Amino acid sequence: MVRWLLVFAFASAMAGAACTLFDDDPPDDSCMADTDCFRAQGEVCDMNAHKCVQKPMADAGVDAP
Repeated sequence: MVRWLLVFAFASAMAGAACTLFDDDPPDDSCMADTDCFRAQGEVCDMNAHKCVQKPMADAGVDAP
């Protein structure tokens, strides 16, 4: 019984390790056009740096004095 538990634990650990080997890296913030950025959060492509940057919000209020 203990042998089967050890085999199962070892197989589970190997399956978990195999999944991380095939996992892709997160996407970087490089871009060539605005469509390469996450536009739902207001990102645009800075054409000089070729990086996605947050677009300033036009409807942001002004701080009260």
